[in-house]
Amino acid sequence: MFDDANTAQGPEFGVVRRNNPEERLHANGNNMLPVSARGGTQSDLDGWQGIHLHRRLIGYYQRELERQSENRAEMAEDEAMYDNDQWKDEDKRILADRGQEPLVYNVIATTVNWVIGTEKRSRSDYKVLPRRADDSKPAERKTQLLKYLSDVNRSPFHRSRAFEDCVKAGIGWLEDGAQDEDDGEPLYSRYEDWRNMLWDSAATEMDLQDGRYMFRSKWLDYDIGAALFPKRLHHLREACREAGSDGSDWINGDQAMDALEESVTEGSLEATGVSRDRFRAIECWFRMPVKVKRLRRGDFKGEVYDPDFQPHVDEVESGRASIVEKVMMRMHVAIMTTAHLLYVGTSPYRHNRFPFTPIWCYRRRKDGMPYGMIRGMKDIQRDINKRASKALHILSTNKTIMEEGAVPDIDEYLEEVSRPDAVIVVRPNKRLDINADRALAPAHLDLMSRSIMMIQTQSGVTDENLGRSTNATSGLAIGRRQEQGAMATAGIFDNLRFAAQVQGEKQLANVEQHMTEEKAFRITNMRGTHEYATINDGLPENDIVRTKADFVISEEDWRASVRQAQVDELIQLLVQLTPVNPQVALVMLDLTVEMMDIPQRDELVKRIRQITGMRDPDAEELTPEEIARQEAQQAQQKRQDALTDATIADKNASAQQKAAQAQRLSAETQKAISAIAAGNVGATKAALEAALAMLSAPAAVPVADQILHEAGIMSRTEQEEDARIAGVMEGEAQQQAAEQQAAQEAALAQQQPPAPQPGA
Repeated sequence: MFDDANTAQGPEFGVVRRNNPEERLHANGNNMLPVSARGGTQSDLDGWQGIHLHRRLIGYYQRELERQSENRAEMAEDEAMYDNDQWKDEDKRILADRGQEPLVYNVIATTVNWVIGTEKRSRSDYKVLPRRADDSKPAERKTQLLKYLSDVNRSPFHRSRAFEDCVKAGIGWLEDGAQDEDDGEPLYSRYEDWRNMLWDSAATEMDLQDGRYMFRSKWLDYDIGAALFPKRLHHLREACREAGSDGSDWINGDQAMDALEESVTEGSLEATGVSRDRFRAIECWFRMPVKVKRLRRGDFKGEVYDPDFQPHVDEVESGRASIVEKVMMRMHVAIMTTAHLLYVGTSPYRHNRFPFTPIWCYRRRKDGMPYGMIRGMKDIQRDINKRASKALHILSTNKTIMEEGAVPDIDEYLEEVSRPDAVIVVRPNKRLDINADRALAPAHLDLMSRSIMMIQTQSGVTDENLGRSTNATSGLAIGRRQEQGAMATAGIFDNLRFAAQVQGEKQLANVEQHMTEEKAFRITNMRGTHEYATINDGLPENDIVRTKADFVISEEDWRASVRQAQVDELIQLLVQLTPVNPQVALVMLDLTVEMMDIPQRDELVKRIRQITGMRDPDAEELTPEEIARQEAQQAQQKRQDALTDATIADKNASAQQKAAQAQRLSAETQKAISAIAAGNVGATKAALEAALAMLSAPAAVPVADQILHEAGIMSRTEQEEDARIAGVMEGEAQQQAAEQQAAQEAALAQQQPPAPQPGA
């Protein structure tokens, strides 16, 4: 029994050792075993509790192997169909008896390759978002670190390989975990073959989180097992003997799981006396109800309390979190052979989830078993091959219908009829028909063509998706059919997106748990420029351990056709808006370019926003360029406000000055009016006095008139008379000019010849 402090109570196993912090998974060629097998002494693993646990886990394993074996055989057959192995053995024997080759026209491979190629061309991007506003910098560092780990672990290629398994066989697997730092980065992410995996078939969730257990089976060499489990050598020897002597261990696998092992062990090794001692190692991740101390509230709520993890301690001491003791389904891991346990312990990962992430294609409703695109097309594919074989056989052979005794020698006839220049002698009045039923060949070829079309209908990958010429002539029709094909496969890519989300959450949890030391790393942007970042260097913005964040898929790149259609519509909208309102089109330009699939898209968007002054809608903080631009805009606004204030003050002063001038002009006008009135009164008085003088001396009036006339002064009466005479003379001149013009027009009319009469 375990009696140290690092134990956890479990009702099914009694006590289970908890992993020490330094005991990380070992990154050897088997990708599954711990650095040291400190899962207990021999009595611990071979006691009644260990025996009970082993029997229970092996029971789960054999139950799933039996339940999934039929579907796994079909999955292996589906993969063989893609690999041009499309004929059943009995059909091959029939063709061999006829002297025919089993022809393969692999139509489904083209369809499957289109789906696989679409994933490779449109891989998704992601980011890490903070849970609190002041954690944006650590979240940015986590995003950079995940991209660095993705580069060094070649994660996109592993995901593409798992997606290939998903499309062909129905399910693909990805593994994420921690390893010894001496073997590379402390975190790894890699592909796992579906043939090695079994899972709780009662689970219905897409990430299998409602499942109780998950198995991975691997064949290991004895020396590797001896190095990893030095205290279990006797059991390893026993496992090798069982696997190599009478093959009794083969019952704990199936054809899909052990096909490669059969090819490795058989052959010339036994003949040369060189044996390769190998045994089946089974890795089991399983949940057990265990009473543990968990954190309530705070950033780390729900996690199992770890007194050696300082952020947990700080959360409790600060009062932001409290510790509660409750029962939870704790994840455990066991390594075993078919007869004995090799290691048992709690999961080394705080996220308490399976380290394996499935990518589903389709799931059978009645039992949840997976199947891929090939499952629904392989019967049609076999029909294509058989139709082609039959048509070729009909066209390349001579079928004869004849009456008995039509030829002297049947054997001689058979030899002669197979020649292209055959000469056949027929007895009189005997029927002999050669190449009978040759018309069946076109019928088989027609059915073969229909089957090829049926494969496209079944898969949803049309000729338009494959870039072939069709009866669709307009670009709109071709685009609609391409979109229809994309919709038919959208469910598969949506499952891939979900798997990428689940895997990213596990990767982020592993980063927050295991990347606790200071580290400087380099990342490369899409233009190939190197950027450097540092984590856990003592600065709060670089501390990725004390904060929690969320992983999100930021782009749906696999929906390229749908996004391209949206881009086309936006471009058409911009073309219509530009002549009417160019300002609106300008502020929409950066978002339109951001949706395009073009090289250096981010740099183009950045430059457009520098010109238009638009901000990145996803940016949480201002960049130095944006801060400088805002300061310049504020300074410009201050200058504009000052200029406006000065202009208003100048206009107010001008208005006041004009008001004063108006008041002065009004006073002067009033004075002038008064002066004019006074002058008029004086003039009137003078006129009256002059009139009285003239009345008193009438003889002097003509003399005065003559003096004024000689001086050039005209009276008002004379001015009016002169104006009347000038008007009369002007009227007479206008009348004379009108009469002259009328006379000229009459003369011109007489000189013109008369117009011809109709019918003349």
